Amino acid sequence: MAIIKVDRACLFYEVVGSGKPIILIHGLGLNHTIWKPLTKLFSNERQFILPDVRGQGRSTLGDGNGSLGQMAGDLARLLDELKIDKVVLAGHSMGGYIALDFAAKYADRLAGLALVTSNTRADSPEKQRGRLIDAGLINDLGVSFIAEAMAPDLTRNKAIVTRMHKIIEKTDPRGMNNVLKAIAYRQNRLEVLSNLVVPCMAIFGSDDQIAPKGVDIEIEQACPRVKVIRLPGVGHTPMLEVPLALGALLLTL
Repeated sequence: MAIIKVDRACLFYEVVGSGKPIILIHGLGLNHTIWKPLTKLFSNERQFILPDVRGQGRSTLGDGNGSLGQMAGDLARLLDELKIDKVVLAGHSMGGYIALDFAAKYADRLAGLALVTSNTRADSPEKQRGRLIDAGLINDLGVSFIAEAMAPDLTRNKAIVTRMHKIIEKTDPRGMNNVLKAIAYRQNRLEVLSNLVVPCMAIFGSDDQIAPKGVDIEIEQACPRVKVIRLPGVGHTPMLEVPLALGALLLTL
C-alpha cells in the first residue's frame, strides 16, 4: 500500500502480484477493494495496480476540479511513480470513463483497454441535470441517499448490495460531489475507442440494471476491433459476481 501526492491530493494505491501490469479502476462511490476477489485468483499471473480514485476510498480530494481529465492525469502520474511506460487499463463503470479519457490523452502509454459494465456515451441533458442535482444535495444530505438509491441496482446478490452500500456511504461527500460533476460533463468517447489500435474489449452483464440499453450494440457496430462480451445472468459488478470469468477475460489483454 502506498500514496502519491498530486495537486494537493494524497492518492492511495495498492500493488498486488507480479507480471504484466494492469490498472483496475473502480466505479462511482466505490474503492479498490472491489477488485480483491479477482486479484486473489490471478496474482501469480499479473501485476495488479489498484488505485482509489481522487476523493474516493482512501484518496483525498485535494484540488479536485470536477473533471475526468484530472483523474486520468492522476493515473499518468501513478505510472511515472511506478516507472511503468505502458499499461493495460480496465475501468468499471465510472472507471471506464476515466480509462477512455486516459486513452484520449495518453494513447502512447496504453497497452490495452477494457470497459467493464461501462460505455462511451456522454450523459443526456436529463441525466446530466439529475447528476448535478444530486451533487448539490450531497452538500446538505451527505452521501447516504446515493448509497440507498445506487447499491440495490448494482446486483441482485443481497450480500454484495450490503457490502457496496457500506462502501458508498463512507465516501467523502466532497469527493462524491466532485466525481458526479466530472461524470455529468464527460464527452462522448466512441470515436476514441474506435480509433485505438491496442487490444480492447467491452464487457457487459446481461442482468445489468444500470447500464443504458443498447450500449453494447452501439460499441459492437461502431468499433469492429473491440471484442464485445456479454456475461449471462451478471449485473453491474462482475468483479464481485463472477471474478474468475472476468479475470480470465482481462488476462487476454
